[in-house]
Amino acid sequence: MTGADLLVAESFISHQIDLLRLGAYSSATAIEMIDQLGRELERILMDPKITVFTRDRLTRLLRQAVQVIDEYYTDIAAEVHQTLQGVARVEAASSVSALRSVAGTVLVSLEANLPPQQFLKTLLSRTLIHGARSATWWKRQARDTQIRFANVVRAGVIKGETTPQIVARVLGTPIAPGVLKTSKANARSLVHASIQQVANEARLETFKSMGDIVKGVRQLSTLDSHTTEICIAYAGAEWNLSGVPMGRTRLPFNGGPPRHWGCRSVLVPVTKTFRELGIARPEVGRLNPRYASADGPTDVTMRQWLDSRTVEQLNDQLGKGRAKLFRAGKITLQDLVDGRGNPLTLAQLERRVEAR
Repeated sequence: MTGADLLVAESFISHQIDLLRLGAYSSATAIEMIDQLGRELERILMDPKITVFTRDRLTRLLRQAVQVIDEYYTDIAAEVHQTLQGVARVEAASSVSALRSVAGTVLVSLEANLPPQQFLKTLLSRTLIHGARSATWWKRQARDTQIRFANVVRAGVIKGETTPQIVARVLGTPIAPGVLKTSKANARSLVHASIQQVANEARLETFKSMGDIVKGVRQLSTLDSHTTEICIAYAGAEWNLSGVPMGRTRLPFNGGPPRHWGCRSVLVPVTKTFRELGIARPEVGRLNPRYASADGPTDVTMRQWLDSRTVEQLNDQLGKGRAKLFRAGKITLQDLVDGRGNPLTLAQLERRVEAR
């Protein structure tokens, strides 16, 4: 990594922390709306007109609950959509700002432009979060909540439970999570993934509009005990702006991060060297990739970080079998996933080692 790239990476890592904070705030808003939904469902269940669960009244109750759940999730989706529109604009502007700053100090005064406004307007309509659009995911979550609510109510009626008991199964208690706990966890994950995906798309398009400065992208993965095998394998991987692997990378781009639910990895630009820019001046010194860590930026690679872990920590991180193969030098970090970037089982890894 060049000194210029390191300066840019530091800016993007710092901004990634701000994105995580935004995600936390947006998640809290969605969860508060689900809490409001819970109070509305409780009101429906406690309605004196339906405390006697005859078949007709039960059908009427479930129909009313389905409508209320759908309305709340429509509002949540609209709230998140508004946040994502802002994320697209902010990410494009912050990417330009970071590269302009470096261009003026380390590179050269080259023009860095925002992507076309039309792209930013249509970005949300074409961005897929783990294979589906944000609006589709919210509809799925609404449907999932409706089904789980209906199942709990029907089961309670069959068991002869009281209305307060059924309400407790929906809202949850200190010892029983309830239907809405899962709904909140799913909403939190979707908000995080949506923000990261839209930010990633906005950055990529911005980098492409800076082809005179940027030649590719690099994935930086977080260094801590929660880093997944996928992001361990992809740490430091590079691709050109068309998604073709560069350098030692052999893994497919696959759209870049987020690569899984809860992914914290970030894409940073790989800038052109002075020679590639046609500038006659010494290159800025090369440094190790700077990754995000639980304690902030650090000048170590993922490999160096894993080598510093104790046997117990590495066993916990990779699993005992994978850790043993890694310590013995029989597998590399990229061996943890297949050619499509999917995690491999221990048995699959062992077969690969035997075949070599």
